Amino acid sequence: MKHFSNEVAVIVGGSSGIGKETALRFADRGAQIILIARGIERLQEVVAEIRKRGGKAEAFSADVSNMEDVKKAVRRIEETYGRVDVLVYSAAIFYLSSVEALDIRLAKQSMEINYWGAVHVTREILPLIRKGKRKSIVYVTSLSAQCTPPFFTAYAASKHALRGFILSLRQELRPEGIHVGMVSPGPVNTPLIENDIHKNMYRLPPGVPVLKTQPVAEGILSTVVKRRKELVLPRRMTAAARLASAFPSCVEWYYRLSVPGWDKLIRAQIKRPTV
Repeated sequence: MKHFSNEVAVIVGGSSGIGKETALRFADRGAQIILIARGIERLQEVVAEIRKRGGKAEAFSADVSNMEDVKKAVRRIEETYGRVDVLVYSAAIFYLSSVEALDIRLAKQSMEINYWGAVHVTREILPLIRKGKRKSIVYVTSLSAQCTPPFFTAYAASKHALRGFILSLRQELRPEGIHVGMVSPGPVNTPLIENDIHKNMYRLPPGVPVLKTQPVAEGILSTVVKRRKELVLPRRMTAAARLASAFPSCVEWYYRLSVPGWDKLIRAQIKRPTV
């Protein structure tokens, strides 16, 4: 069913992983896809794949942490299409470290892309959303913004910031009939985490699966269609996410109980600066 025929969907972070899969899903349902990310070559590969499947797509290269880049991309969208019906923000970088070994440059980059990038894009594209028919914005956050393990100081902080931004923005835009939703997945099998998952700084306790991109993309599409406020994936983690938000110490307790030698494992990863 062509749910999105003649609608304009902007996918930020659409060159790989969740963003790419989301772009394919929206294109299959009739949307005109606009992809935004830094690497134009990878974006063009996604454009070619969408067109091969009979869809419509265009790509604009932009660094979302750079306001001028974002302004140029949005200006081109306005000149060509005049409106945006759906915005999906899935751009992110992933960085794990103990605090003492933290690379401040990478930590700041996490905030620049995961949080400030969303602010830049939202601020510039809102006038086009107001001209759209569906008026929907969905952000990909993270389960780690509620269930936060150790070594996630840079990544989780950026996702906590994004979550706060979304909760406030939703209230600002509700009177205008603009939908603001968030999809909060647990770990997803993408290039973003492939170098860290299952290693000592990213141990998963029992009951936390590694998701594929397809159900996350379907969740994003469903969030737009049903105008959901929030979707936690996998859905069976919803209660855990709510409990962790209310009682953060539950996360610490669960890790210590379920992962043998957890405290010892943490201590082994901490690299202290030499004096």
